[in-house]
Amino acid sequence: MRRGWKMALSGGLRCCRRVLSWVPVLVIVLVVLWSYYAYVFELCLVTVLSPAEKVIYLILYHAIFVFFTWTYWKSIFTLPQQPNQKFHLSYTDKERYENEERPEVQKQMLVDMAKKLPVYTRTGSGGQFIQRQLERQLSKYLRKAKSYMFSN
Repeated sequence: MRRGWKMALSGGLRCCRRVLSWVPVLVIVLVVLWSYYAYVFELCLVTVLSPAEKVIYLILYHAIFVFFTWTYWKSIFTLPQQPNQKFHLSYTDKERYENEERPEVQKQMLVDMAKKLPVYTRTGSGGQFIQRQLERQLSKYLRKAKSYMFSN
């Protein structure tokens, strides 16, 4: 009987979490709808007197509004994806990194691992921008994994 109570509580919490996760989306949608009303109706249709200006303002606003709405829709309803396997650390590389205690050696290991990846994006000065980002992300991931493994 006790177990059923915990499962019901866990199901209720999951339901609440699912509902509450949509609150930020709802807030953003309401702000966008309010801005649409304020710009289109109050500014363009009521305040601006010149018909040519109204048309220009409305066309520009609606072009930007459509792009924003489309990208926001895509960001909300696109499922998260896992990185390709070639971007995952091999087991031996991960073990070597976790066993190394000196941060400068760990950093060099990440730089060497990142050089093997098929990343060709560079900054304006020719440096590897993606490599530095990857280095930071790998470092964060491995720190979290390490703390999780040793906390149990």
